Amino acid sequence: MEESGSPRFRKLHFPVGLWINSPRKHFAKLGARWPSAASVKSTTSSDAASLPEAPSSVPSSLSHSTGSLAPPSPSPSPAFLRPRPANQQSRAKRLSHLFLRGRSNSDRDRAIGEHEREIWAHSATPSSHHYLPPASSNAPGLVKIYGDALSSGANYRSLLANMYSTSRQLIQQVITRYTERERENESEDTALQKYSPEDFLLCDVIGKPIQQPDGAIKWQTECRRSVASWECPLQLVDMWRPKDGFERRFEIQRLDEYEREEKEKERERERDGESYQVRWRRSRMSSGGGPEEERGHRGRNTELRRSISDMNLSLRRRQGNVSNDPRRSGNAPNGQDRKNIVSMIATEGGEVTGSRSGGGETDRRTRQAEEEKDTCDLEVMSQSLILPPTDRPYFLLLQGYDQSKDFVLYIMAGHTHVFGRKPTFQEREMDRERERKGKRPLKVDTYLSAPDLLVRHLLIRRDTAVPEQPRGQALARPFRGGPVTLNGAPLYREAVLKPGDLLGLGSHFLFLYRDPRVTPAPPLALPPPWQGDMSTSYSPGGMTDRQEMLRLYLGSTESLLRFQAKHADALLQEIILKNSNPDSGGGALAPAYLLSLMIDYASKHLDPALLPQLLLKAANQIKGIVWVSIQKSSAVIPNQEADVELPPPSMQKLSSDLRPLMFWMSNATELLNFFQVKVEAMEKEWEFEAPGDPVLSADMDTCSEALAQLDDVIMHTFQQCVYHLTKTLYSLLPALLDTNPFSSEEKKKGKAGAKDRDGNEGQGDEEEDVSTLPPTVAGLVDVYRCSLQLSREACLSPPLTSQTFGYLFFFTNTSLLNTLLERDSLFSWSRAVQIRTNLDLVLDWLQGAGLGDIASEFLKKLSVTVNFLCIPKTRLIQSSWSSLQEEHPLLNPSQLQHLLTHYKLGPTRAPPSSWAPPLGTELGGDIFESFLDHPPLILPNETPRLDLNQPIPSPELMKEVTRLRTFLWGLDHDELPANQRTRL
Repeated sequence: MEESGSPRFRKLHFPVGLWINSPRKHFAKLGARWPSAASVKSTTSSDAASLPEAPSSVPSSLSHSTGSLAPPSPSPSPAFLRPRPANQQSRAKRLSHLFLRGRSNSDRDRAIGEHEREIWAHSATPSSHHYLPPASSNAPGLVKIYGDALSSGANYRSLLANMYSTSRQLIQQVITRYTERERENESEDTALQKYSPEDFLLCDVIGKPIQQPDGAIKWQTECRRSVASWECPLQLVDMWRPKDGFERRFEIQRLDEYEREEKEKERERERDGESYQVRWRRSRMSSGGGPEEERGHRGRNTELRRSISDMNLSLRRRQGNVSNDPRRSGNAPNGQDRKNIVSMIATEGGEVTGSRSGGGETDRRTRQAEEEKDTCDLEVMSQSLILPPTDRPYFLLLQGYDQSKDFVLYIMAGHTHVFGRKPTFQEREMDRERERKGKRPLKVDTYLSAPDLLVRHLLIRRDTAVPEQPRGQALARPFRGGPVTLNGAPLYREAVLKPGDLLGLGSHFLFLYRDPRVTPAPPLALPPPWQGDMSTSYSPGGMTDRQEMLRLYLGSTESLLRFQAKHADALLQEIILKNSNPDSGGGALAPAYLLSLMIDYASKHLDPALLPQLLLKAANQIKGIVWVSIQKSSAVIPNQEADVELPPPSMQKLSSDLRPLMFWMSNATELLNFFQVKVEAMEKEWEFEAPGDPVLSADMDTCSEALAQLDDVIMHTFQQCVYHLTKTLYSLLPALLDTNPFSSEEKKKGKAGAKDRDGNEGQGDEEEDVSTLPPTVAGLVDVYRCSLQLSREACLSPPLTSQTFGYLFFFTNTSLLNTLLERDSLFSWSRAVQIRTNLDLVLDWLQGAGLGDIASEFLKKLSVTVNFLCIPKTRLIQSSWSSLQEEHPLLNPSQLQHLLTHYKLGPTRAPPSSWAPPLGTELGGDIFESFLDHPPLILPNETPRLDLNQPIPSPELMKEVTRLRTFLWGLDHDELPANQRTRL
């Protein structure tokens, strides 16, 4: 309720309960602000347009305009507004229109502007509606806006406004006027400061001008009230006027300065008014109000909920007390103390308690104290009779933090609902800064009082906010770092919220979620105590049940690896150490698969803060192992500069060097694709978080570092693979230019080599294909065959396989072409035909192995050069420079000139004049190809091939997953008491 001096009750003199139970009580909800446009009219104002003035008879009080009405301070009340009396209107009409126009703060927020005005206009005849603006209200009036918030030293700014001009519109006009003046006064090079209407507010100030000794006039403020953005200042002027001797004016102030001043005033009231608060509380209790009124707006609304039967009951108590005690019936004062009221409620035995004569004074006082306690309890009980809504979900409070501040029901009015606590000053400043940057955080709908809650703690979405969910189901999403439980289990990510579920916020609040639209109501989701910890690797319960569940879990083919957050490091070490080489027995992609199981479980069931750390730790572990492997292989590389004859290349040695490199390149590629999917999903989960949160930014930096580490692993392993392959190719490629595939000696060597390979290796179709090749060509093909076989064994990603062979073919093309151009003795038709034949044998094998397209693309220039040398001599002599250049566009002029100049036409035959390049041809280019023009490595960005929605794909992986499950069970088993341990 408002203070006892409120004009609504001190002037009207009728019982509060009767007013509350009026048929128009839904329009008469009491708000936290003093009524403005919806209250009784006034006549004059010092700053408004000239309006007719009428006398006023009864003064009234205006409380301080803060967010809620606080108890009065020890200082005299600076409240000086009185309602304007309606000329030639009866008191009954004033009373009826008071019922009609009263509304609460929440009602104003829901119905503002023209819609509300239309409802009021149709609720009574125009002749009796003296609160509506007159017909001429559209005519503009003059409003003076005081204050120097925008310009230092400014006094006021006069604006034209009508009855429907809102506070926000006036603020915008003031900003526009000052901005225009600054633009006129400032030069073009000066940057004008930009103002936003959200940074200012309009204040309704009551005060009076005071003349100073020096003759100057100074304004003395008595009280002020912040005008809401939708309120119309001229309507305020028309409906309320100051008390005689005081004036009103409107001031523009900065929002942050206003809030800071209000905080200082609140602290002063708390310091100076403690003793007065106690006296004020006692006086309120003695006049019929309870301690509930100390809670501000919430307590007053609770007092208003008393039913008519309760009011009648209180009236019968007073009547019974007076009639049964003749000693107090005649001389009891009007402000009779509450302890003298005797209950008239029948007891269980049917007797009625009242005042009894006789007995000692002590017994009488004890009985009165007990009766007072019973009376207060009944009043509190009557205030607690609340019916839940029937058309929307709500949260029933089962456990709270502060009984004086917590409600029983929290209604989900919209389709989204945010629980949180009131922000501090620094947190509000951060939110404003985000709004200035265009990143508006979510608005908190319910403020809770527990200190362990975040500013935004839990988000609930339903119906249109989550169209993919059926009606009656909602989604609960905790904000990052906010402890939340759902049916006793920790909730870290968005989950389905069904009616009957239990929601825990922090360590104090517990709610029951109900949706009355769902019928029949589902049972309560009360979890057994043993379901409190769902993160263990086996399901707890009875001993027999636990043994059975453990056996089922250990033998399950589901792609699942449960673990607790405290065992994450131990599990990571176990996976890496036991699967660090291709011979570990788990398969080619065992590390990637097992780490993906671990990351997948952490991303769905554990604290979100753990996931970025796991990604980074896994990437660092893999990078460390790969770096050690590279150092070992580099230590045995002989010094190429030493004049030592190198041993012939061995495919076995090449295979042993390439296997661990391709093994980790393949696993790092799969992990990179999987990590990218998880990071994108994690970013999507942050869509409702506060933009620019430093914790989230740190997590994203950690994830980026983990991805960068995997990028380095792929780059280094690729470079090392290419190095070992090109080192082997370098010693085998020259034989392709020198070998004569048509000689009988080469054919005999080829048959002997084929028999040796069949006896020693005897492998597959590709080996049979190699056996038909000359030994020198077969040695080159063996390198390609070994690379292809190792890439398939390692399950290397197809894009990386293509890029690996693309680089090998680039090296083959560049090396052979440079050697060919360097050795002009090969520039003859007969040698060119031999080279062409050897090259065709290699290309045919690559075509059969599925690498023909890549080889043709990268060996194109070598093929063109060899084809040029294979042109018959007679045709070549008849060709001109221009025709040869058109037929071989891949050869630059310098290379073509070099080939024609050194072509072997015969011992005494000179090159024909038609081969001479035309004048002006640029011949200064390099004839050799550069090894620096190799194709760049493009890291794959594709869907992970590891599908964790399918069962475990191989027996080897199943064996390894079972081993890890047993390992985790052992960690949990050792921490349990002896009588709770489960045997395998």
